[in-house]
Amino acid sequence: MFKVFAIIACTVSFLTPNVYAGFDEDIAAINKGMPKSVKLFNLRQIECNHWSNEETTDKQRFKEINLAIIKLRCKDLEKDEIKLLQKFKSRSDIVKSITLAKAFI
Repeated sequence: MFKVFAIIACTVSFLTPNVYAGFDEDIAAINKGMPKSVKLFNLRQIECNHWSNEETTDKQRFKEINLAIIKLRCKDLEKDEIKLLQKFKSRSDIVKSITLAKAFI
């Protein structure tokens, strides 16, 4: 019985499309060649984009979303972005990377 279940589970997993295919590659492309501070900011920006677009279906989900937004310091993104852009204003590749992360959904 276990073998049958395992075979079915493996078959289904191979036939099910991965909705996140390309997600990691897109983020890697945005962050390619960036300093660590920019990479961390971009990842935080993308996570904040995600959580701010989540639907609150109930009180528990609302709490989860708010906790993530607080933990990521999403309200500080604009201030942190300004600092990074000032620091790297002569690097158009960094400005582009930050801009792409900001638009990433």
